[in-house]
Amino acid sequence: MTLGYADFRALVEALQAHPEWRAELRRLVLTEELLELPTLVRELAEAQRRSEERITRLEEAVAALAEAQRRTEQRVEELAEAQRRTEERVSALKTTVDKLQQTFGATLEEEAASVIEAVLRKKGFRLLAPAVNLAVNGEIDVLALFEDPQGQRVWAVIEVKARLSRSDVYAWVQRMRAPGWQQRLVEKGVEGSCYLYFYAIRVDVGALQLIDAEGVGLLKSDGEIIPPKKQLWISKQATHD
Repeated sequence: MTLGYADFRALVEALQAHPEWRAELRRLVLTEELLELPTLVRELAEAQRRSEERITRLEEAVAALAEAQRRTEQRVEELAEAQRRTEERVSALKTTVDKLQQTFGATLEEEAASVIEAVLRKKGFRLLAPAVNLAVNGEIDVLALFEDPQGQRVWAVIEVKARLSRSDVYAWVQRMRAPGWQQRLVEKGVEGSCYLYFYAIRVDVGALQLIDAEGVGLLKSDGEIIPPKKQLWISKQATHD
């Protein structure tokens, strides 16, 4: 049967009058795929919206991470600069401390030289040469040559410490008695009778006891505290025995 224009118009008017018939007509005229298309479009639009939201959140997260990275790098640079400044200050402080220690050590050595000269002059000794320090693979802090009342040459050898411990006394006395050490002293022109002294500001009790036991002397700023009980003899022959 052929559907004429009048019939078509009648159908249109009927559908306008009865909107509920339109769904049935669509179901009859359209395929399932076409009927589902609006739903699919809506679902695709919703999926697209959610994807865009996720992308937006991801972009915001990336931007936040980039900002955090920038702040971290800036902080690292600031820490590195602070570390550099700290190292510079530590280096400058170390230099100052080293200079102070050198000055303090030199001052103590000068005091020790003055004290030994005064002590031995009072005993009738005559200074033959100004006191010096001597580098012999380990420094002699003060070395002075005297002539005793009998006209014999005598060396005064002094180890200087701000604080003197028992271990300091033991180590230095053993070193002075070692043949190899004495050989180096002979090579520097130190031979004959030697008085061994320590010069210190503070002295531990153990150090005092060992000084007395070893028979060496002790000097402080106010003079001779313990006189040496014996002399150390250094000679070429003794160093080879």
